[in-house]
Amino acid sequence: MLRNIIIGLVVLVVVVVGVAFVLPQNVHVERSTVIGAQPAAVFEVVNDLTRAKEWGAWYKREPNMQLTFEGPPQGKGAKISWISETQGNGSQEIIESTEFSTVKTKLDFDGQGTAFASFNIEAAEGGTKVTWTMDTDVGMNPVMRYMGLMFDTWIGKDYEEGLANLKKLVEDSERSETNAALATPGDGTLPPDIPPPPAAADPTKGPEVATVEARPIVLTRGTAKAADAAAISAALGAAYQKLLNYTQANNLEIAGAPLAITVSHNPTGDWVFDAALPLAAKPASPPAEADGVRVGETYAGRVVKLTHKGPYNTMATSYNRLDAYTKENGLKEKSLTWEEYVSDPAETGEGDLLTNVYVAVE
Repeated sequence: MLRNIIIGLVVLVVVVVGVAFVLPQNVHVERSTVIGAQPAAVFEVVNDLTRAKEWGAWYKREPNMQLTFEGPPQGKGAKISWISETQGNGSQEIIESTEFSTVKTKLDFDGQGTAFASFNIEAAEGGTKVTWTMDTDVGMNPVMRYMGLMFDTWIGKDYEEGLANLKKLVEDSERSETNAALATPGDGTLPPDIPPPPAAADPTKGPEVATVEARPIVLTRGTAKAADAAAISAALGAAYQKLLNYTQANNLEIAGAPLAITVSHNPTGDWVFDAALPLAAKPASPPAEADGVRVGETYAGRVVKLTHKGPYNTMATSYNRLDAYTKENGLKEKSLTWEEYVSDPAETGEGDLLTNVYVAVE
């Protein structure tokens, strides 16, 4: 009987160990979220290891964790080391940093193993998609191979919590910038010193398909309640003032009518937009982003265009006409719309305001 038990145990150990070696040696964990902000705003946070404690799940869980920083605070060479009573000791170093798109780090768990983590950042509907990954080689250790099966659950949960913290941190920061801009005195009218736009506007024509080219612009993110016309007017007015300040500070020439590019309509009823002003030429060396303003480009490709005549709060009728036109003509709409404010409301009555409305199509 004892002999059979011993044989059974030996067979079980052999099976368990044997199975371990057919389990994956390389472990991959991946989580994503969309943050209502520009890629630059997200990159600025994840590329700065001194800010990791503001959103990382592990640091939030143990706020008194002993941290040491080496090298630059941001970018390649930045390094953070930790001594933790509950999570062990280790370090993390940025080994690759590509502006506004990628941050890759190497993690060393105090000699117990290494891993590589990456943040991949890309523009997406609703703002910026952030994909956080981790890859590690668990080697030939059969115990580690079994543990590797649990990494997605264990680490994935922390990644989800960290991304939620990151989302709140960045979006709150963007919101505070918008609120600060809204505190700037103004009546919401468009700046009077923007030169007459070169764009054609004809309210007698119906919807038409056109092809637009990319144009250099300065832009900044803003938010307003979609149902509150006064809030929208104030948010746009404040955003355009920020753009004017930026162009004047950097000697950029404005050449076109103000734009409002829709980013998203979120569940809380907010309209998230990019206010933009076209530039006469793309700067040879774009100035650095400041106060949430940066240089970019407009969409290039096919669109359906319609000139709206009348108050801004009746714009929904033109969007309905565009939607009906695309359906009737079998056109597939992209998730990109924008408005070009041809008329200056300071000099034009509400009933005569002209606004070009664009919907991108396949």
